[in-house]
Amino acid sequence: MRLKKILIWLALFALLCVPTASYAQDYGFSLDQEVVDVWINPDGSVTLEYRFTFTCDTGAHPIDVVDVGLPTGDYTISGVSGDLDGAPIARVDGDYQGGGDHGVAVWLDDVIFPEQTGTVHVFVDRVGGMVYEDSDDAEYASTEFSPTWFGSQFSHGDTDLTVYFHLPEGVQPEEPRWHRSPSGWPQDQPETALDDDGRVVYIWHNPSAAPDRQYTFGASFPRRYVAEDAVQEGPSALELIFGAIFGAISSAASCCCNPVPIFFVVIAGFIGLSVYGQRKRKLKYLPPSMKVEGVGIKRGLTAVEAAILLETPLNKVMTMILFGLLKKGAVTVLDDNPLKIEVNEPLPEKLRSYETAFLKTAKKDGALSEKRLRAMMVALIKEVNNKMKGFSRKESVAYYEGIVKRAWQQVEGADTPEMRGQQFDEQLGWTMLDDDFEERTNRTFRTGPVFMPMWWGYYRPWGRAHSVPRPSSSRPSTPTPSVGRVQLPTLPGAAFAASIVNGVQTTSSRIIKNVTGFTGGVTQVTNPPPKPSSSGRSYSGGSSSCACACACAGCACACAGGGR
Repeated sequence: MRLKKILIWLALFALLCVPTASYAQDYGFSLDQEVVDVWINPDGSVTLEYRFTFTCDTGAHPIDVVDVGLPTGDYTISGVSGDLDGAPIARVDGDYQGGGDHGVAVWLDDVIFPEQTGTVHVFVDRVGGMVYEDSDDAEYASTEFSPTWFGSQFSHGDTDLTVYFHLPEGVQPEEPRWHRSPSGWPQDQPETALDDDGRVVYIWHNPSAAPDRQYTFGASFPRRYVAEDAVQEGPSALELIFGAIFGAISSAASCCCNPVPIFFVVIAGFIGLSVYGQRKRKLKYLPPSMKVEGVGIKRGLTAVEAAILLETPLNKVMTMILFGLLKKGAVTVLDDNPLKIEVNEPLPEKLRSYETAFLKTAKKDGALSEKRLRAMMVALIKEVNNKMKGFSRKESVAYYEGIVKRAWQQVEGADTPEMRGQQFDEQLGWTMLDDDFEERTNRTFRTGPVFMPMWWGYYRPWGRAHSVPRPSSSRPSTPTPSVGRVQLPTLPGAAFAASIVNGVQTTSSRIIKNVTGFTGGVTQVTNPPPKPSSSGRSYSGGSSSCACACACAGCACACAGGGR
């Protein structure tokens, strides 16, 4: 009997220690409507405006704070404001308790009590770092965004969700491209309209969205409508893939070798290797016919044509073409960022077909058209392919690799600094084919002085830095220590090496913006992937296919918020 009394008292004490209203203190609500406006700004930031309409559950904690996830950490708390049904909020602070790394807590002065409905309005004047280079077209920029969503432990029911994507000022209706709608979304593509400011706006609407689900929306537009330095390069596909794989491995390890996460790790690995293989394949632009071995060596190719045979990266091939035209006096570099050229008149005689085609890629402002550059490279690859028919690619590759080696030997074996500079100038096209070009140039010209050839005056960055006179004729003289009675300027060897190396590196990095995307476009023509062997149906988008869905190189998406 005594033991029974003790147990009863212990049970009563335990009940007193348990907060009986704990469930009532939990947040619970329906998100009846969410409307979000996203304005893309010229500096690469976005301006956000949210309208959340909540109904607080019976017996739940009053809604006194709303966690709003933000896509990046480039914002200020002072730039966030809001109201509840028109009444100002109490404050905004960094006590964000939603998912993700970035967000703010919006504290309400008035609150939404159980069984009441209220609309919380939040305005964020600026979130930076939101514009990325489009992975399918280097001349386009891309933005993706996910509106704030809420945890399933707090929210229930359906949400009438509308997202307005306001594109940068000046974008014309036929220029932008919407990204594919989220899975299960009722619209295949957004509606298109003009807002009150005349800006193109994409509108996604779903009357039965899930309040606890992430939906991602995006658009691409010509990058000229935002500042050049606002466009970011996203993480490479390989970085994203292996980041996901390592994350999965960590999860698997924490699950004590649970076979389910390990299975997904294996699947992720296969997917990663597949995507990586596809990315590498884009850089393999040689047509299959060039890889069919013939007999003997194909002699007589120029350095540029040999570069195609060696499958040199296309940005380096175009740099070689540009430097060849500079040596011939056919062009002048007007600016190096962005790269702009001026075609000199009269043109030198006997230009190569690819050199003439390169000159035609210059637009009226001097910038190079990537569309024309791509067509030029396709034509050049086909021309080299025709020249190689019947010859051994393997033997020819070894032959031209030997020419590159001998070109360096002639430069390094010159008796005097003057002759070394002259040999380097004459062999520049071949020496650029060396994978170790930069380091070898620095080693060879560690000491000087080195006479600068007259044609260097056509390359504006070097001309500004070292006061190299621009040649008076469109066809520069053969580089020698002096021209007539005019002594050519000299540079110390180290400065000479730095000039040539920096010039090549700068031009290669700026002649096209996205090497993989550019080369992939060429590869689709010169070395397209084989068609699937399995049968299937292909559906065309008809007249609406011009509004294609593009992927972006990197995405900046808001993370989930959550009540408390």
